[in-house]
Amino acid sequence: MVLIKKGTIAAAFVVASMSFSHAAFAQQATTPQTETQEQASAEEFSEDVLEKFVEANSTVTEIQKASRDSLISAIESENLTVDRFNELAKAHQAQKLEEVAEGTEEISAFSSAAQRVVKMQPETKERVEEAIQEEGLTVEQYEKIMAAYQSDPVVKAKISAVINKD
Repeated sequence: MVLIKKGTIAAAFVVASMSFSHAAFAQQATTPQTETQEQASAEEFSEDVLEKFVEANSTVTEIQKASRDSLISAIESENLTVDRFNELAKAHQAQKLEEVAEGTEEISAFSSAAQRVVKMQPETKERVEEAIQEEGLTVEQYEKIMAAYQSDPVVKAKISAVINKD
């Protein structure tokens, strides 16, 4: 029987089931803001900072798409579909992998794919952070703007204006 570390599988499941959209990087939960807070956050981002954000986000999106494609390739190279991989990951989390898997070969394939997926995470995170910093932002600034974009219509409109300006 193939042994799989529980943390490894949980991380692999999260990564494989993620839809690597441009918002995937910002993992912070946002709380509802008052109108005054929204206005303050919209005013706090200069056009120059928002331009840097748009450029960084474009690169981050490309990195995440390439990472997603690599994750899919890693899973498929083990003769698993992403759906089946996720199904096995859920079974593993519920400690029912042996019941759900079609045999030791599938468990081995799942384990191998999961390990490859988990190895990719730190590299992707590092590339994303470097891309953000190359545009002159900190990761914290990027996340703050992303959170504001997701929750503040004024910031969303400002970013849309920057995108449409080009």
